[in-house]
Amino acid sequence: MGRIIPGIIADRFLGPLNTIIPFTSGCAILLYCWVAVDSTAGVYVFACVYGFVAAGVQSLWPAGLSSLTLDLKKAGVRIGMGFTLVSIACLTGPPLGGALINADHGDYIYAQAWAASSLVLGTLILIIARWARIGFRVERI
Repeated sequence: MGRIIPGIIADRFLGPLNTIIPFTSGCAILLYCWVAVDSTAGVYVFACVYGFVAAGVQSLWPAGLSSLTLDLKKAGVRIGMGFTLVSIACLTGPPLGGALINADHGDYIYAQAWAASSLVLGTLILIIARWARIGFRVERI
């Protein structure tokens, strides 16, 4: 559902870039809230809610990137470059997370804060990209 519902919202109402920005900020907020989860039931609830929101980010990312491209002949190359950058994050993320957990003596707080802060930075980059593309106008993009 987390990959389908955001796509429907993006297609029918807001556009992919306008839809991914609140989902990305929601992911960041949820990751900061993850620090407060201290029970098994809380982990299940967190996993369900975060899974829904994170799936929206993951599914809207290529569409949001292509919505920034005016020349459709360049869309494939730009999406390929974007996925190349993401592959670097996927390669370095797990060792970095492990190092942060080791630095915190087995606790996850450093890794959780790093993940949330990374998503805040990603949200800011998406906002800047939207602003660079159309300014502050209310427009579907």
